[in-house]
Amino acid sequence: MQAEQLPDPDNIAARGCGLCGEIAARELYNAADRLRNSPHLFVIAQCESCGVLRTLPEMSDEQLARFYPNDYWGEEPTHQWIVRSQTEKTSFASRCGLAEGRILDVGCGSGFFLRALDPARWERFGVETGGPAARAANKALGEGSVFQGALQDGSFENATFDVITMWSALEHMNAPRAALIEARRLIKPKGSLIIQLPNADSYQLRWFKGDWFALDAPRHRYHFTPEQLNTLLAEAGFETYKTSFASKAHNAHALRQSLKVQLKRRGYPSFALFYAAVPFIKPFDWFMSRVAGGATITLAARAI
Repeated sequence: MQAEQLPDPDNIAARGCGLCGEIAARELYNAADRLRNSPHLFVIAQCESCGVLRTLPEMSDEQLARFYPNDYWGEEPTHQWIVRSQTEKTSFASRCGLAEGRILDVGCGSGFFLRALDPARWERFGVETGGPAARAANKALGEGSVFQGALQDGSFENATFDVITMWSALEHMNAPRAALIEARRLIKPKGSLIIQLPNADSYQLRWFKGDWFALDAPRHRYHFTPEQLNTLLAEAGFETYKTSFASKAHNAHALRQSLKVQLKRRGYPSFALFYAAVPFIKPFDWFMSRVAGGATITLAARAI
């Protein structure tokens, strides 16, 4: 099973697994770039050593940037829309007892999560690799609030933040272990790290395999199970204290889009089943997420 050649590829030597360093990986299935409707196929492979799933071929950060369209971070909405859209995130932080302090959002996009926080209670900072998004976030939060680049390239001092968040960010990184080690350096003693990302141990991945919407190839470089993520966090100096697999924002949407892809490929009348199934997708996912693993991991870990 071979991935199609990328346009204008650079000759990059295999870096190996970003968790354990192993180069050998077993190819499982192909995944398309459904966001850009690209003809190129990518390979989802399992590390022969630690078992984490990776998206191949290897790409540098510069190569990967080509696969983020200019509108990836969305248009500029109203403040009311921003607050509503971030309710799941702000509610999770509140349930973790996090109500104020100095916060860094890694992969902050246009800063929607930070903008939904009360500026009277939070000193808000962000990190974002995308130029247009970083500029939009800086404009909204104040110049100097958002660093454009990778977390490891920032000039933050040790033990600077009470809370660091990575909402749909860690899976995009070529070096997730290095990012978590850097987060541990930046976070205050007993500070909290919040991570949200797709669950590679969910029923949706087991069912849809390469058609699973949340693979988001090639932008998602790593696909973690809860066990793998907790192990990685422990090795970086964190201890998980709260985990959720429910997500109104992501789970049912991923199921809907994955089902649509598979049924559309089969053609009519199979695709007609999709429209018949739509009213049942949310309650079905609610049930399956509780008995067979929800499609999203949201967790909070404490620096130890």
